[in-house]
Amino acid sequence: MDDVSAESDPKLRVYADSEHARHYATRWDSPRGRARDARKQRALTAAFAHLGEFRSVLDAPSGTGRMTEFLGAGRTYIGIDLAAAMLGEARARHSGAIYVAGDLAHLPLADASVDVAVCIRLMHLVRDPALRVAFLRELARVARVGVVIDFRHDRSVRTWLGRVRARVGLRARAHNAHALEVIVAELASAGLTRPHFVPVRSPAALSDKMVVAAQKP
Repeated sequence: MDDVSAESDPKLRVYADSEHARHYATRWDSPRGRARDARKQRALTAAFAHLGEFRSVLDAPSGTGRMTEFLGAGRTYIGIDLAAAMLGEARARHSGAIYVAGDLAHLPLADASVDVAVCIRLMHLVRDPALRVAFLRELARVARVGVVIDFRHDRSVRTWLGRVRARVGLRARAHNAHALEVIVAELASAGLTRPHFVPVRSPAALSDKMVVAAQKP
């Protein structure tokens, strides 16, 4: 998988644009953005409980530092992102945090160098299963305790409506959503076990996002 890169997916290249990075950095400052963050953080907290106590965390991709304060509270925090524009915004907003440039398929960290590796707001953009598994393997490689990711699942009303809209030509293509058993299989391919799923909204049918924590054997 040496040729696998985050740049393999055209949707991901938009994050290299400095204007997009500036817009992205401010979108979470609105009341709606803060509410979305709060929901995601509650789901992450529930997922972390499945992994037990941990002292260090990797945030990859870290983007503009949306989750830096939350993930780094009381922990050693490392943020990694491939896009220099996103890292620039993150460093400007969180001067005390550690940010490193790096590709999620080739993380610049040693094996088991952090307790937990977190990947938020990426997997729903990656339509290539081989690329998703490559990312999961790297996250698992650098984590000592486990990995936490989020993704779109296929049991939500929004996912169903998106598929209907795609069939009738109202959108270019359906959401990149997956059955839970597909996610379990991809986690297993990366050597991760005991997945624990947490819907971002409850009941899960009201949200197309799901957080999952999985452990290292």
